[in-house]
Amino acid sequence: MVQPATVGSDRARGRQRAEVWCNDCHHHAEISMDGLPDGLPIPDICLRYRCSKCGSKNLMSRGSIEEHYEMVEQQRAGKGIGTRSKPNS
Repeated sequence: MVQPATVGSDRARGRQRAEVWCNDCHHHAEISMDGLPDGLPIPDICLRYRCSKCGSKNLMSRGSIEEHYEMVEQQRAGKGIGTRSKPNS
């Protein structure tokens, strides 16, 4: 069985945010992982929160997709990953 990422493993990769969704009202929030323990699995972050819109505890969490794409774009810009010259027409 594959173990889920933890707050500590995400921090080691330079990530600082997580996303939390309400399964009842579909409210979405991006939160900082500051102050969360390193050993906390990312999917369990939601167990510490309640939806600020409807009050539900029926939540799910994952690492921030927006932050992931920001990091990918920074890598591409800094290392030239995925850049090619256009072929002559």
